[in-house]
Amino acid sequence: MNCLRRLTPLLSRTTTALCPLSSAIASRPVLLTTAKTSTKSLLNRQYRRWTSSSSSSPVLSTRSDDEAVYIDWNAAYANHIGLFDNNITSSYSHVWLRDNCPCEACVHPSSRQKLHSMADIDLNTTPRSIHLDTSTDTLVIEWEQPLRHQQQHEGGHKSHYPLAYLRRYASQQSSQEFRFENLIPRTWARDEYQLEWISHDDYMTTEQGLHRVVEKLYNDGLVFLEGVPADDHQSVTRVAERIGNIQETFYGRDFDVKNVAKSVNIAYTSLYLGFHMDLMYLDCPPGIQLLHCMKNNVTGGASIFLDSYRAVELLKQQYPECYDILRKTPVSFHYINNGHHMYYRRPTIVTDEGYGLGSSWNMHVNYAPQFQGPMDELTPKEMKRFYQAFQRFADFIEDESLRYQITLQPGQLVLFANRRVLHGRTAFDPASGDRHLKGTYLALDSLKDKVRTLGAKYGMNPV
Repeated sequence: MNCLRRLTPLLSRTTTALCPLSSAIASRPVLLTTAKTSTKSLLNRQYRRWTSSSSSSPVLSTRSDDEAVYIDWNAAYANHIGLFDNNITSSYSHVWLRDNCPCEACVHPSSRQKLHSMADIDLNTTPRSIHLDTSTDTLVIEWEQPLRHQQQHEGGHKSHYPLAYLRRYASQQSSQEFRFENLIPRTWARDEYQLEWISHDDYMTTEQGLHRVVEKLYNDGLVFLEGVPADDHQSVTRVAERIGNIQETFYGRDFDVKNVAKSVNIAYTSLYLGFHMDLMYLDCPPGIQLLHCMKNNVTGGASIFLDSYRAVELLKQQYPECYDILRKTPVSFHYINNGHHMYYRRPTIVTDEGYGLGSSWNMHVNYAPQFQGPMDELTPKEMKRFYQAFQRFADFIEDESLRYQITLQPGQLVLFANRRVLHGRTAFDPASGDRHLKGTYLALDSLKDKVRTLGAKYGMNPV
């Protein structure tokens, strides 16, 4: 159920007359309904409405009916600048308000977890009284019905909603901004990526350094650290744990990327390793990968990266029908080796599935030719169309103008978004020296967490 909706100017003009307050009483609680009014009579008329013409007030007016409470937000209010393009009216259903009461009886004060379920809310719940306390910018509601699991004599619950709390959910735009779901990642080609070496010490010891890494990791999907202890085998996991918990896989908490005999992964050879993403055969592939260079004195062995989002943009522009095929056709990924049988099917391109997640996280790419399994569910005609679409996408991925190449040196570390940035390696001569990278993974949720918490404190610069 959508608890938020915009009301048209016509609706505002057809409501009952306003009940303005004089400036002498503007700081007192404003009663929208009286506790003595019966529920039946309350539902048969428009509630009273409070108005304010002051730009220093967050709310222009507030009213209610038998379904919801309506708040007319003041776009000129200082804290609303940029949040609302125009004055808007937000509706908060009674059911939604009762379910989302933020008091300590409804939300545990230390764990911040709800103490009741949506299933506990009476569908006919109605306010016994409503008033706006302008001295504290709080909407206060006393409820008529108890929760479904409570006895009738336990009714009369009183909820206090800070206007700042309600403002978060005033519109889809405001709730997405609160959760940092309105960001738009910038895509890049080889000559557009701006290499910036971030100090390991700054990242590990300052919140600003951590924020810079998180910000660039979101914007570009690719960030580099320098000054990482090259002889410390735990450095890569310590760097990762500044963002979140390690996502352990069947490779362990971390893994070594170096040339070994009879390897169980093509990455553990000296061969050319084409563009791919890791662990596409898992139910939840890692969101972030880290690689720490500990040794690298071989001939060859450069790291290569590519922004798959740019490749998707080009495919969509030039071959929209291929773009649609790759969005709708699941690809088989598997790992059958060394006592494991991993398998998962997912489309090459995944976009917003209608859940209103906003622009920040509404796409990811699944591309790992080395781990693709046989596709056995398409007809011959469908198979040919898919292969053509996939090949056109692969042609963009192999475009040299999109490929960023760098040879990591000992003490350097790269973090990249595994569901966005493709990575690989040029071939190297194992007889020419040693090449040893240490790797680990993080879940994408860890990055989202840091984007929201650090973004709320320092902002998120889109450029």
